[in-house]
Amino acid sequence: MIEIEAVQPTAREFRAIGRGWGAIHWACVPYTYAFLAGFLIYGVVVGSIAGDFLPPLLFSGLLAASWIVWWASARAVRWAAAAATKKSPAGLLPWKWSIGPDGILFANGLQTNEVDWRAVKTVREEDDRFLFLVTPAYNPVLPKRLLDEGQLTELRRLIEDVKASGRLGRGVD
Repeated sequence: MIEIEAVQPTAREFRAIGRGWGAIHWACVPYTYAFLAGFLIYGVVVGSIAGDFLPPLLFSGLLAASWIVWWASARAVRWAAAAATKKSPAGLLPWKWSIGPDGILFANGLQTNEVDWRAVKTVREEDDRFLFLVTPAYNPVLPKRLLDEGQLTELRRLIEDVKASGRLGRGVD
């Protein structure tokens, strides 16, 4: 059993997942950026029809302003989510992870969550973290900085053993 105390990933360690869930990862791209693409196409068409009748920099200024508003609103959403997390009783508590042959147990004093290896689609090791892909909306992150060399070796061996036994991801096939 591997025990890790005080697990609290940093913002960098909690960064978005770029691979692992296939098309679901890319499904948000069209509706996130469609307005900018549409605005760009509309501006090019109107600019080619109107020619010199449009004030200089009108289109590019509106495009830049739209992008700035989009960027600022995305930052505001992240800020609001962080503020809501701070208000949550369990939002900022450190987690204790217990990883063993049966799965992963997470506990923080107010809540406990147990994940069987059959519920984990895959485990991805990156430079600074381990990702446990459970559902597209739930992917626990274990920072490598919290593991000593012995724990890293034991975790890698455990993951290989669970893969070899056919239990990792068995529930999602």
